[in-house]
Amino acid sequence: MENRCTVGIIANPASARDIRRIVAHGGSTTTHDKLNTLQRVLAGLASVGIERVISMADRGGISAGLVHLAGRTSAAGWPAIELIDQEITQTATDTTAATKAMVDAGVGAIVVLGGDGTNGVVARSSDDVPLVSISTGTNNAFPRPVEPTVAGLAAGLVATNTSSHRVGTYRAKKLVVRCGDFIEEALVDVAIAAVAGVGAGAVWDGESVSEVYLCFAESDVIGLSAIGGHIRPTSRRSPTGLALVLDSDADTVVRAPIAPGLFPKIGVVSARSIEPCVRLDILSGSGVIAVDGERRFRFGPQSRPHVTLSPLGPVVVDVRATLEHAALSGLLARTTPAASRLATAHPDNTYFSASTTEPTEVTT
Repeated sequence: MENRCTVGIIANPASARDIRRIVAHGGSTTTHDKLNTLQRVLAGLASVGIERVISMADRGGISAGLVHLAGRTSAAGWPAIELIDQEITQTATDTTAATKAMVDAGVGAIVVLGGDGTNGVVARSSDDVPLVSISTGTNNAFPRPVEPTVAGLAAGLVATNTSSHRVGTYRAKKLVVRCGDFIEEALVDVAIAAVAGVGAGAVWDGESVSEVYLCFAESDVIGLSAIGGHIRPTSRRSPTGLALVLDSDADTVVRAPIAPGLFPKIGVVSARSIEPCVRLDILSGSGVIAVDGERRFRFGPQSRPHVTLSPLGPVVVDVRATLEHAALSGLLARTTPAASRLATAHPDNTYFSASTTEPTEVTT
């Protein structure tokens, strides 16, 4: 059963700590930074009447910090904060368990702090609950840059159904990669790397990548999807994806930011659209499959991995569209008695209209 005055929060305490901090120029996002972000999110939620927040428990200081901050006088008016009673493993299992608990509790939206990997874990268990993603990881193509205060406001509007889901949310795409009994899902990219093993996890060496399959390819993102964005931009709202074959000896070369501050030369042999629900066999006979920038498993000649683009990814909140719709519907303004008196005194100025259901206009 839905609880429209409740919002879930997933804040990954381990995000922004992978090897790209060493081999590239990625910054660090501390626990203090994440708590500062959450304070702004909570202020946004409170502004639209969210009464309750359910947060993932952790041992990294975020959940404990939230409880401490909620006791301050400056937190007056915040939603009540509840921590999920869960076993803490300090792995992705914690995120999965917390997401399922939030779905079961009927939250109206889930705010996610993390990168592509964190959002992917949440998406696999979020059902149809709308996600508001705030970037705090390294590989950040899926979360759009957004001020946390505004993100909280949008999450609250969607959670309370104040702003139309039809206007303010959309269904993202996802890539499904299969190899025998192994099944993984990606919100951004699936890459094939010619490396010895999983190793440090993160993919940061462009020369080792031979194939990339993309849900979307935008020119202003970072990560492997930036390669496609510099060759054939593909919108996250487009029904199609993009498949790239890479080789250092290719005639076409791009310099794309595959990690913070890192612009390697990438040879692109071919770029073609991926139609939804069409199986694409991996071309390489062996290698490591990486999902959303993280190496997952190795395959050999005896395996036949393949990728499919699915239109049934998570429901995502478009923050700008949500707020614009709310503003144009008069949901972000309130008529005061003083405004009513001014409307009587200035009948030709529609700014002072008493209506809160239609857009207002300033005339001069």
